[in-house]
Amino acid sequence: MGKGRSVRLYLAEGSATGILTAEIVNWTGHTLAAPRTRLDAALKRDELKRTGVYILYGDSSGGDLPAVYIGEGDDISARLRSHAISEDKDYWDRFVAVTSKDMNLTKAHVKYLEGRLISLLKDARKCDLRNKTEPSFDRLPEADISDMESFLEELQLILPVIGVEFLRKPQVSHSAPTAPEQAQVTFIVRHHTKGINAHAVEIDGEFVVLAGSTGSLNTAPSFNDKLKLLRDQALESERAVKIDASTFRLLQDISFSSPSAAAVFLFGTSRNGRTDWLVEGQTTTYAAWQDAKISAS
Repeated sequence: MGKGRSVRLYLAEGSATGILTAEIVNWTGHTLAAPRTRLDAALKRDELKRTGVYILYGDSSGGDLPAVYIGEGDDISARLRSHAISEDKDYWDRFVAVTSKDMNLTKAHVKYLEGRLISLLKDARKCDLRNKTEPSFDRLPEADISDMESFLEELQLILPVIGVEFLRKPQVSHSAPTAPEQAQVTFIVRHHTKGINAHAVEIDGEFVVLAGSTGSLNTAPSFNDKLKLLRDQALESERAVKIDASTFRLLQDISFSSPSAAAVFLFGTSRNGRTDWLVEGQTTTYAAWQDAKISAS
């Protein structure tokens, strides 16, 4: 388990749907998120007149994945004004601006961050990336690259807090545990008739179904709409591929909020994942395993 962190959120307009700023204590970065409808108010803020990177995102026409664009600028407000009147970027309805509280980010720094963010998005495969090129800016001193990688780690931590999920990729550890109590438990679910054979682990409060797992493409009326969309997105982005007309295989780990959500995703119908998933090599259900863990604490 990682160390705890403090995140400071501020509703700049006193509304959860307006301008939001977010910072991690002892991090030099600063994020501002807002809907496009509040762009006029956001442009008046000092943060957007700084050097930084920004993310534009919204619904993608003709696909299930969100459309995303990454940019950088010496004055973010000027770039956002330009995008607001650009017809080829009419898809975005929200944006995030990332700057530095101490204003130490230079043009070279943000060019590096822009390229790294685009690379991470391509690797995560959870969006329709609208950048036409993938800039590679490596003309930074070694010390600056190290600083920007640390900056990027903190940024990846705070973005999901403000609702930006398309950069996230489950971090499954394959290293040996340092103590018996830290050993990672693997869960399995199998249904030979439906072609389901899946493995999963719990990481940072999420239930992660591992790459190589197979699921059923058949669906029932009870198939949750949100999970159906997630499956469609996984197939569209090639994080999952069809094996045949009735089954699919994950090519990438996919995280879920619960074992039940993971089971529904694999079965295509309503399921109780707490009893579907078993501890690998045992007949212990997830529910019984969790109850025993709670009792032991």
